[in-house]
Amino acid sequence: MAAPAGVPGARHRKPRGPSALRAGVAALASVPPGRRLAAGLGLASVLAATVLTAAVDPAAPVAPDRVPARETSTFAQVSGD
Repeated sequence: MAAPAGVPGARHRKPRGPSALRAGVAALASVPPGRRLAAGLGLASVLAATVLTAAVDPAAPVAPDRVPARETSTFAQVSGD
């Protein structure tokens, strides 16, 4: 079936508004440089803490003058002394 004379054969799209990336860049440009620096340093410290938490084993060896406990626990326990 042929298209009527006044209707174009191709569909035309509406022009889109600003993309999310452009909107994000525009929003970032409106933030003062000091606040951007503070946010970047905060993010870097959070990432560093995450990496250190994952990489460092916090368990210390048993002191040489003590006998290791029978069971280990992550909860604080009342001393029996």
